[in-house]
Amino acid sequence: MLISMVILGIVYGFVYHYLAMPLLGDNEFVHCLGSGTIFGLIAYFVAVNITHKYYKLEKVYNTLKRDIDIDQLTGLYNRRAFDHYIKKISKDKVYSLIFIDVDNFRKFNNEFGHDSGDAVLQKVSATIKNAIRQNDRAYRYGGEEIVVVLNKCSKHNAIKIGEKIRCNISSIDNSPQPSITVSLGVASYPDDGRDISTIIKLSDEALLEAKKSGKNRLVYKMI
Repeated sequence: MLISMVILGIVYGFVYHYLAMPLLGDNEFVHCLGSGTIFGLIAYFVAVNITHKYYKLEKVYNTLKRDIDIDQLTGLYNRRAFDHYIKKISKDKVYSLIFIDVDNFRKFNNEFGHDSGDAVLQKVSATIKNAIRQNDRAYRYGGEEIVVVLNKCSKHNAIKIGEKIRCNISSIDNSPQPSITVSLGVASYPDDGRDISTIIKLSDEALLEAKKSGKNRLVYKMI
C-alpha cells in the first residue's frame, strides 16, 4: 500500500510538472488549485478502487469460511463448526443439546444404495432445520448423527422441540422405501451439568438409551 502510494505520487508529480504546469501558466495560486484538485481526484479513484477490492475479497473470504463450516451433503454445519462453536458458549446462559440418530440407517444404504442413504439424510436435515428456531444451530456430528444446539432453551422446551422434530421426521413421505424415524437424546445446561463436555456426554448417553429401548423415541438424562 505504502509503495503503491509513493509510486503514485512520483508519477503524479512527473505528469503534473511536464503536462499540467505548461497549460496552467505561471500563476502560483492556479497551480496550487490545479495540483490539489488533480491529486484529490486521483486519491479518490484510488481509494474507491481499493475499497471495491477490499469488499470483494471480504465477500470471497466469507463465502470460503461458510463453505468450510457447512456439510455439503446436508447443508447443516459440520463437526468442525460444532467444535469451534461450543468453545464460545457462555456459561451464563441456559441451553440444551439434542443428539439425533437416524434409525436403521444402514438398511437404507445396504438395501437401497448409498444414494438412498444420502437422500434420507437430506430429508432429515431439512426437516430438522424447519423445526428449530432461528437462533438454534444444527450440525452433522458424524455419519447419520446430528446434534442441535438450542440457545436460551430449558429442558422442558428442548423436549417439546425434540418431539416436534421426531414427529415431523416420522411424517416424511419416503415411499416406496421404508419410513424414516429417529432417536433423540436431550440434556440441558445448567440442570444436568456445569460444562459443555458433560452436556454432550449426557445427551449422547440419552440417545443410546433411546436406541436400546426401541428407537423412534426421545430420552432425556440427568446426573
